[in-house]
Amino acid sequence: MRYAKDTYSISPERDIPLLLAVRNAKFATHGQLYEMMFLAGREYSRDSFNWRMKRLRQGQFVATCNGNFGRGEIVYRITQSGLLQLEDHGHFAAVLNSTTEHLPHATQVHHALELNAIHLALTRANLLASWQSDVETASVNTISRTPLEKDYDAVVDVWNEQKIARFGLEYERTLKSARQYGQIRKKLERDQSLGCVLYLTAGMDVAVHLSYELSGIPKRLAFATAPEFRSKLLETPVLVHPDQPSTPFRSLLHGVF
Repeated sequence: MRYAKDTYSISPERDIPLLLAVRNAKFATHGQLYEMMFLAGREYSRDSFNWRMKRLRQGQFVATCNGNFGRGEIVYRITQSGLLQLEDHGHFAAVLNSTTEHLPHATQVHHALELNAIHLALTRANLLASWQSDVETASVNTISRTPLEKDYDAVVDVWNEQKIARFGLEYERTLKSARQYGQIRKKLERDQSLGCVLYLTAGMDVAVHLSYELSGIPKRLAFATAPEFRSKLLETPVLVHPDQPSTPFRSLLHGVF
């Protein structure tokens, strides 16, 4: 079928899953998006994927981010037009939709790309059962009558020895103030929905500091670095208390559903 000049037809089977991935990630590199689609069985040809991204970019459904983020490739974000297309196909997010005045800021790029890398590492290892992004969790919390106490960076279901275990995932690149961690501590203490929360950090010094700030909460809290978790996944040694030896994250997940 031929389409009128300068118009675009959005494919529910190929374009919508790709737009959904961009929206939920907030930011993603070209390579990350291709791997997401490949691992999901949506795309098998790099050339076809390149053509699709070029077309979505020309149609202004996605946009490239200005700036050099040290990844050596293009970083994409969703646009209002892309969000409108998602809504036309039944994918509405309360916190990021076509009426949202301010789309995610470029200062969030590094945070988002690391979460994508963690998402992909779990998927490659066939450990990931479900990944609910912060856009999805915050949207559910906005409209739910029984929201989570905290908008986690992701709510993750993984296969842990034939059983599915769920945990909240937080990625901390930099440290917050003691007052802010006091507020987070209260939210974690009140949250009864998740039995385990994993804090991943850019470096070990941040992980140790977090273990001092948040340990002692009656919940399974774990602290580790993001690079080590991407490498070892459920076998990653995690801190549960600054004065106790580390334990494999897999062990901490036992009994968590």
